Amino acid sequence: MSGLNVKNTIVERVLQIVAPHPCLSCGKIGGILCPYCKYDIGQEQFGGCILCEAPSPVGVCARHDAPFERVWVVGERSGTLQVLIDALKFQHVKAAAPLIAELLDDMLPVLPSETVVIPVPTVASHVRERGYDQALLIAKELAVLRGFVLEPALKRASKTTQHIVGRQERQKQAQDAFAYNKAVDVAGKTVLLVDDVITTGATVTACATLLRAAGAHVLVAGVAYQTKS
Repeated sequence: MSGLNVKNTIVERVLQIVAPHPCLSCGKIGGILCPYCKYDIGQEQFGGCILCEAPSPVGVCARHDAPFERVWVVGERSGTLQVLIDALKFQHVKAAAPLIAELLDDMLPVLPSETVVIPVPTVASHVRERGYDQALLIAKELAVLRGFVLEPALKRASKTTQHIVGRQERQKQAQDAFAYNKAVDVAGKTVLLVDDVITTGATVTACATLLRAAGAHVLVAGVAYQTKS
């Protein structure tokens, strides 16, 4: 972590003490998400297939030959969870990242101690606009909570922005949007692929395909699922 980032983190923590943030959901003073609203999010885990929304206890149904073995998603992109995600992505509320990581940590079961956390890389123009990569922030916090290693095993290979196109175009773009960083060895390892919002599943499928081709056993953790209905 750079000296500037350390200073920014210290400043943010001091501000949380001297000028507490109101809960983004209910407005109660004390933190950006009060315990009650956090509890409500934790009770609404998405329980469907991320590729077709059919009911599935493992996040993907048997109709798909998916490159990942299991998917966990905190909840649908609505209500308090949407407010929290949008605050991090669009309102520069970096303090939302640790809270989101806690939601993921609470949801995930015990995983192998050698699990490698890999964030889905955000398009460079968005990183420049926000000043940070939100998926990387979440993944870093989750890795610390779990005591896992975080590796930059994936990188962007294109500048496409998928949220402004339809489902079929997203799937087509995703196939060429990412590349595997060969400097990172994931062969034989369990990897936890972390993304903030899953919509069609095209992004995590493309990333997981690259990681599985490199010999990894891929699990997926998503913060929010954008329903298609």
